[in-house]
Amino acid sequence: MILGERISIRPLEPGDEEYLYRWWNDGSVMARAGLFYGKLQSKEAIRDLVAAQRSDGAILDRERRFIVCKRGSMEPIGEAGYSSWDPRNQKADLDLRIYEGDEQEKAYGLDALYHFVDFLFRFLNLNKIELVALADDAPAVDMYHRLGFQDIGVSRQAQVDARSGGFSDMVCMDLLRTDWMAARASVSTLF
Repeated sequence: MILGERISIRPLEPGDEEYLYRWWNDGSVMARAGLFYGKLQSKEAIRDLVAAQRSDGAILDRERRFIVCKRGSMEPIGEAGYSSWDPRNQKADLDLRIYEGDEQEKAYGLDALYHFVDFLFRFLNLNKIELVALADDAPAVDMYHRLGFQDIGVSRQAQVDARSGGFSDMVCMDLLRTDWMAARASVSTLF
């Protein structure tokens, strides 16, 4: 388990499909990701995903999801994950979301991001973490910048945005291990 100041990040457990199903299929929750109708995933498909991740027993998969919980109560409030892990080039993509609306904008995301980034650099021995965010999602982009992520480009009209029916630009960002290790102590004072 990854412990932050106010959050805990744990592996998926049986029953987590209930949270993921509710979060992923709620258009109001997924709108900030440009998914106005949600992911449209069945509960059975999500249950299979949870079971598959749990049954293989490996933590060093190319892709892995975790649940972000409030530290005291262990109440699930979001998810964190990595994908496209490339051990040879020591990089992976990061995804993190606080889904519970009442818990957003309370620094849970910043706390979770800090500790998950630190985990990825240390546990997976990464040199680089990459992510993409909707260019108009100012709170997320600001949070990534606060932790040291750098803009490396904009992918124009990269994602269909169900909010508008058009396309949205995506900001591509990365964080290098050397930059993280140099800024890690000062960044921890942000939350």
